[in-house]
Amino acid sequence: MRNVAVGFVEAEGFTPIFDAVDAMVKATEVEVTKVVRLGGGIVAVAVRGDLATVEEAVDIGEETARVRSRSVRSIVFASPCDAVSALAAEPDLVGN
Repeated sequence: MRNVAVGFVEAEGFTPIFDAVDAMVKATEVEVTKVVRLGGGIVAVAVRGDLATVEEAVDIGEETARVRSRSVRSIVFASPCDAVSALAAEPDLVGN
């Protein structure tokens, strides 16, 4: 897809990520592609949309998740390569 950015937010546990997802979709028009357990208690959410929307959503998600988790990380890809786009669409490809 052209002009589609992707972003990821990860935290310890489902609760911070569910809070983050709730806040992101209420505040922006980003598409949540998947929530996945990465292992070691880490859970991630992948989102996509236009760059400004994804950046805003990831900022909101990270801030929201920090309320319940000490360990929160995020990243936004403005123009992701095919491999990163595939991970955003199907994060299970990362494996456990």
